[in-house]
Amino acid sequence: MKTVSFTGKGALSVREGSVAGPGANQVRVGMKACGLCLYDAKCIKDTSVDPVYSAMPGHEGVGIVMEVGKGVTDIEPGDKVTSIAFGGALSEEYIADRSTVAKIPKEVDRYEHWIAEPVTCVVSALRLLRIEPGMDVVVIGTGYMGLLIIQGLPKEYIRTLTAVDILADRLDLAKKYGAGFAVNAKRDDPVKAALDAAHGKADLVIEAVGIPGILAKATEMLKNSGRLCIFGHHAADETVPTNAWHMKGIEVLNTTPFMSKSFSKDLADAVRLMEKGKYDQSELISKTYRYPQLEHALHELSPKPPEVIKSVLVNY
Repeated sequence: MKTVSFTGKGALSVREGSVAGPGANQVRVGMKACGLCLYDAKCIKDTSVDPVYSAMPGHEGVGIVMEVGKGVTDIEPGDKVTSIAFGGALSEEYIADRSTVAKIPKEVDRYEHWIAEPVTCVVSALRLLRIEPGMDVVVIGTGYMGLLIIQGLPKEYIRTLTAVDILADRLDLAKKYGAGFAVNAKRDDPVKAALDAAHGKADLVIEAVGIPGILAKATEMLKNSGRLCIFGHHAADETVPTNAWHMKGIEVLNTTPFMSKSFSKDLADAVRLMEKGKYDQSELISKTYRYPQLEHALHELSPKPPEVIKSVLVNY
């Protein structure tokens, strides 16, 4: 089977290898699809970011169970699963703890549409946000994660939902997924437009881009005692508007998955919602690659071409 590792200085190794059998409470998964993440792009360029992960990259795997370890009684070989196992999922086979996989429907044939790790991150964040009926909500950033957030928000009982981005096609998708207002920040003042849509001030702003300076803009959109969700990954330290947060009484929520009380429960809930059609990735998975293209694919992630929402390695 093919195994993948990052070798440093922007290179990777795809070679023939083997994976050990699953240990107790583990499963061996034959990978059919694995999402490509900005963390992968970061690690291939600099393996010192995470040497352990770089040796066994990939964390958005979907596939078929090949073998189960001792103690696994509710999953069996042949079951189709999606996983949040952190590491190894870019290889043709990988080992995952039972708690990090969830069964998906037997009739699934487009494995890439069942990538669940990003959806699980969104479910975890929405659980932490405590969204209340009648809220005016703004989502800044309609990339892959922002569009998943918009899909998952309870549009049936929030008052207004405004999406902000600079790409018109992404804003069109945001409206298709339930955003009532779409603000093109390249054309309009995003703060003024968002405030107009929210009848004055927003109750909740979800920042899903991670761009320096965006938290100040998000804060301007919020009413006193409003709620700011930092969903985007701000990898570099930056100055944030702490005075405005204090004077406006802003509640700041850092909804990283590491805040989750049970990421395994979030996974199970994410898959159930995917089965019900709450999350639909058919228009979000915009580019697929195979092993000969993998190194190019990872370098193309950063910066990602504007027409690409989500890239996936497929193996079927």
